[in-house]
Amino acid sequence: MHEQRTPTSYSEPAREVPVVADVDVLVVGGGPAGVGAAIGAARTGASVFLVEEMGALGGMWTQGLVITLAGYNSWLQPDRVRVVDGVGGEWLRRAAAMGGAVDHDGWVLSTDPEKMKLVADELLEEAGVDFLLHVLATYPIVEDGAVTGCLIETREGRQAIRAKVTVDATGNGDVIARSGDDWLKGDTLQPMTLPMYLSNVRTLPGVDAGEPARIRSGPEPGDLDQYGMDDAEAARQDVVIDRQSMRDAKERGELPVFGGPWFGGLEKDVVWVNSVRVIGDATDNRDLTRAEVQGRRDAFAIHAYLRDNVAGFEESRLQQTAPTIGIRETRRLVGVTTLTGDEVRAAAQPADSIALGAWPIDVHPVDGHAGSHVMYVPEPFGIPYRALVPATTDGLLAAGRCISVDREALGSARVGATCTATGHAAGVAAALSARTGVQPRAVDVAELQARLREQGALLTADEVRPRDAR
Repeated sequence: MHEQRTPTSYSEPAREVPVVADVDVLVVGGGPAGVGAAIGAARTGASVFLVEEMGALGGMWTQGLVITLAGYNSWLQPDRVRVVDGVGGEWLRRAAAMGGAVDHDGWVLSTDPEKMKLVADELLEEAGVDFLLHVLATYPIVEDGAVTGCLIETREGRQAIRAKVTVDATGNGDVIARSGDDWLKGDTLQPMTLPMYLSNVRTLPGVDAGEPARIRSGPEPGDLDQYGMDDAEAARQDVVIDRQSMRDAKERGELPVFGGPWFGGLEKDVVWVNSVRVIGDATDNRDLTRAEVQGRRDAFAIHAYLRDNVAGFEESRLQQTAPTIGIRETRRLVGVTTLTGDEVRAAAQPADSIALGAWPIDVHPVDGHAGSHVMYVPEPFGIPYRALVPATTDGLLAAGRCISVDREALGSARVGATCTATGHAAGVAAALSARTGVQPRAVDVAELQARLREQGALLTADEVRPRDAR
């Protein structure tokens, strides 16, 4: 008998790939950063094409069921200022106007993901953005060290989109990683999460599910430990839970590792829960598959605990888990500069600031710790344009979770509202690059900042808080 061996590689025959679009700006990824980038570019006069691998826009906000929008507001009292506007602000206001979001000064803002999807569709269509869903962008087209578009896989087969500038808004830095060496990935990665909806929950009567929740922090920036979070962490103040009892149950082996739990949602008897924590690498398809499976198993275990041990959850049922697991950390750009945790703590205001962040340095533990964790609550800080620009690769910009930050700064900059802001900036910069014929690293920063302000973006702390109030 002849031994049969599995081939280790396959040589794909050369073929002509049809170019289905030739545009100024290609945006890869339709989450908060990608939507911000596409609209920003289109409103700056560029022709724009966006591709998204899932069936709806909104990314983690919609497909990942991360419905409590983080990063719009500072936590520090008494000011609690709004730090993200522009495309992100318009998205929120439109959703709120149709009953799909709350818009207040609380630490998070609950939303209806279906209405968030609808608003995203409308914003792109009104801006004149051409976009395709259910499309996987595979490999960038790189010529003479510059990205000039991307290969995509569609129902019709492999196609190509040509672009003067490409924006990587994938979160995972997929385009960046396949364009050159301007990327890295940490030795440890923050855990993934699988949010869920629990229905038929008996919440506290007389308490508005949408009432603003305010963390007791400030006015000075500083650390907030897990007990400070326990004291005032619930976005749903009509849900009462003993978190220490949950931590004790985990220590007894009765629960898997969990975070929070953190609650949200707009409906009185339907409670959103963010608690699942799964360690893994979302850039490894087999590991990601394992994480999805484990996430569903852990979600059922956490719900069973709540049902059996927490007043009001006795008749609850697990209505839905997120269609895709939530990812906090994978690849990051190596940029012209790297925003650091020290700069976040110092509330740095770089001269080339193109967005503001204010979310805490929120690095979820990977050591099996259950419940909340220590976070540093900063004053609003500026995010430099140079952190969106690859160190060496041309024709490419990063937006959202994969910009150039160290691990601590990522803990703040990775949240959705901040991603819309860096996406907005990347889109406007890409449009200016394409229209003026210069590489993204040579874009006039003053003009970029002026265009962003014209489109309602907030760029510096002076724009959100009076000088004598800081």
